[in-house]
Amino acid sequence: MGLIKKLILSVIIIVVAILFLIAAQSTIGNYDYSQSSSLTSQTANSAVYIQNGVTGVVTINDPFLHRTARIDVIYDPLDTGSGFIVNKNGYVITALHVIGDLDSLNKQTLKIMDSNDVNRYVERAAVKGYISEYNPELSSEVAANTSTNPDKINSNITTDFLIQKNLIVVQSSKQVIKVNLPGSQSTPLNATLVDTGNPSTDEDVALLKINTPVTNLHALAVNSKRPVIFEGLHIYGYPGLDNAENSFTNPSNIKPESSSGLLTSEVYKNGTDSDKFDINSIYENIANWFMLITDPGTNNNGNNTLYYGTSAPTTQGYSGGPVVDSHNNVLGIIIFSIESNSVFKQQIRFTSSLFLSSQYIIQLCKKNHIPIKVVNT
Repeated sequence: MGLIKKLILSVIIIVVAILFLIAAQSTIGNYDYSQSSSLTSQTANSAVYIQNGVTGVVTINDPFLHRTARIDVIYDPLDTGSGFIVNKNGYVITALHVIGDLDSLNKQTLKIMDSNDVNRYVERAAVKGYISEYNPELSSEVAANTSTNPDKINSNITTDFLIQKNLIVVQSSKQVIKVNLPGSQSTPLNATLVDTGNPSTDEDVALLKINTPVTNLHALAVNSKRPVIFEGLHIYGYPGLDNAENSFTNPSNIKPESSSGLLTSEVYKNGTDSDKFDINSIYENIANWFMLITDPGTNNNGNNTLYYGTSAPTTQGYSGGPVVDSHNNVLGIIIFSIESNSVFKQQIRFTSSLFLSSQYIIQLCKKNHIPIKVVNT
């Protein structure tokens, strides 16, 4: 097809798609999520705030001050996210990337944190603590002795220098996952990672177990039915705070927020890869709309993981939060917020966020013999 014909076809598809979207928002999209206080309260009472961090003890030998210091990393937060209670006995669903290795995520790869990862983060935290308490000039001294531009050196580079010179030793290290239950007076509870989806196929889901016995937990039901195009939905999560380290010490700041919109497309691709969501992806999503409307059984090429696009906007921190339908049943968990400076995308908002299909939540719980309520409505 020639370039001009392709452009004309693109314009026609976009115009028709916009008309479809307007019509859908005028009908299906008019669902009032505030019409039932129980809907809002039930979901909010099941949405939890999650923080991923490390703790440990590190010994640092300062080659410039000629001193050895023991640094206790009480708790160093790495990332925050959201989740929801899936079983009243303290089982929680969240996104794998919330409790996974951040360095790998920056490379668009999902990875569970292993002992080497935990050691790396504890070392970095210890070096930051040592610089702050004992030697504020350490990074500058490292730069002067390595011919590194002082403006480009940071605590991570300083850590790497100490590792290369065998001047830093990890005595102990541990990943610590904390869960805040809903309520402004809630204190953080430690949780254990039970299992995750398959990282190699982008199953960005994890199952946690709160270590402390808790009562009166409200578990959300999970919908096994495939959602339909233009279906209304609601998302709950905890947008990231400016100072993650104080997130748990000031519980009054930890409150769930919500967002609503329509399901716009099916996406069989890596839900964490922002580079793939450009104008071409919008074109693909529009095409998916028509395919889904005319043929709900859209083919999945290969064994890719199923995500859904939604017009509901989310921000960092929502990851792992529940996406629920009009009956308060979980359709999936939010994974990725698509941010763009494009005026076109901001105005049309074909897809603002991606969420992982609930089928992976059901599979993960079944694999680990965790009873959950599954509905098909």
